[in-house]
Amino acid sequence: MKTAKKHVFASLVILTASAVLAVNYLPLFANSSLALTSHIKSHTSGQPASAVNPPAVQPPDIFKPTVQADINQAIATDGDVEVAVSLVDLDTGKQYDAGETGVVFQAASTAKLIAVIDYLHEVELGNVTLDQTIDGTSARQLIKQMLEVSDNTAWVDINNVLGSKQQAYAQSIGLTSFTGGEYNTITAADEAKLLSLLYQGKLINTEHKELMYSYMNAADGTNLIKSALPSDATVYHKYGMLGGNLHDTAIVNYQGHNFALVIFTKNPNDELNDYSQRVALIYSITQAIVADIAA
Repeated sequence: MKTAKKHVFASLVILTASAVLAVNYLPLFANSSLALTSHIKSHTSGQPASAVNPPAVQPPDIFKPTVQADINQAIATDGDVEVAVSLVDLDTGKQYDAGETGVVFQAASTAKLIAVIDYLHEVELGNVTLDQTIDGTSARQLIKQMLEVSDNTAWVDINNVLGSKQQAYAQSIGLTSFTGGEYNTITAADEAKLLSLLYQGKLINTEHKELMYSYMNAADGTNLIKSALPSDATVYHKYGMLGGNLHDTAIVNYQGHNFALVIFTKNPNDELNDYSQRVALIYSITQAIVADIAA
């Protein structure tokens, strides 16, 4: 009996000692756990963001490093003509400007792109519609005629609706060289910026962009940039011809690459008596660019 009591007493002592240990040392274990957690957090949070979230892979350049020099070489084949070229890799945003980069050209019918985009912008604001009739024709049909066959009467009708808004709109999207009115002047670089913004979906919604693309893909003036591109290239373009000016502007998709190309040309006598030579020059510049597309 005494032995049993001794065992019970010993057990009580052990249990009491264990409880004391637990009370005294549990905070230490808790603090150690917190310290370990803090240590882990400090190491992970101290890592650079790139180790946790790797940066997006930048697509490779479409064009070889020699492209700008090759464009300038192609331009140099005709010393009597003012030429400005602006080429934009739409996948990377890299831009190559060659020739008379600072010269403001008369935009001719390439300015119809600004009018169309501005009108579609007004549609999205709820100020006008594509189905409304302007001088007996729907706005949609006028835009189609402007882009496919470069109809000047349709352009006047759309411009009459837009009025001074068009100039303000062009400035608001960064086309600082654009001047509307009778002459519609702009630099090649600003025209390329317009195409880039259109491609990026920053100007009008997808439905309206696709509408423009459908008309630009069917546009006349196919003997310019389009003629020098491979047959499997998809081209959305608008040419311009007025006085001594002959221009072409295009958004091109070729073998998974996307780029915008603007070629402005003007001769000093303000006439197109050298039309065939100018067509050949635009062809040559475009071919030089195609040859510089990286494999």
